[in-house]
Amino acid sequence: MSGPGTGEDPAGRALLVALVAMVGVALLVGLAVGGVAMSIVKVSGVGGSETRPSRGEATLTMPKYRPTRQAGGDRTRGKSPASKASEGPSPRPSPKVDQIRLSVTPQRASAGARIDFTGEYPDRPGATLQVQRQENGTWVDFPVTATVQPGGAFQTWIETTRTGRSSFRLYDKQADRASNVAVVTIG
Repeated sequence: MSGPGTGEDPAGRALLVALVAMVGVALLVGLAVGGVAMSIVKVSGVGGSETRPSRGEATLTMPKYRPTRQAGGDRTRGKSPASKASEGPSPRPSPKVDQIRLSVTPQRASAGARIDFTGEYPDRPGATLQVQRQENGTWVDFPVTATVQPGGAFQTWIETTRTGRSSFRLYDKQADRASNVAVVTIG
């Protein structure tokens, strides 16, 4: 029996139960909304520890060097891609191709996706390497360069919307040296 003499207040008890229920529901809704927001942030990459560098800036990671495959499927290591008849003529004599080792990832990308260029050029720290794309048998400068760091490592990246297979290399104009050719399929 409840009443003034029993110390129980039915209206106060109902209010307390309703308040506890509301706090519980608010907590569950908050956790659900927070989980959805975290998933969206994770998928979109916003607020992650990895940021996209602007052109010419170095990234924080350095992938391990892996030689890229040529159009014919052979691995390159010190062979002059410009000297192959299938590659087409070069506007000048073939540069030396035994010092700059280039790796490109991914080797298959969608149009406009980031393509990372990394490698080693131990003979010329501080050298500026020009990214070049082969167009109709001629190497054409791409509007991106990489600077060789002390120790010989370099890295840069490009974005292109031109679809199909593209051949890229890095070229040291001062030393007339080119890297191995990396073939990327875009689209």
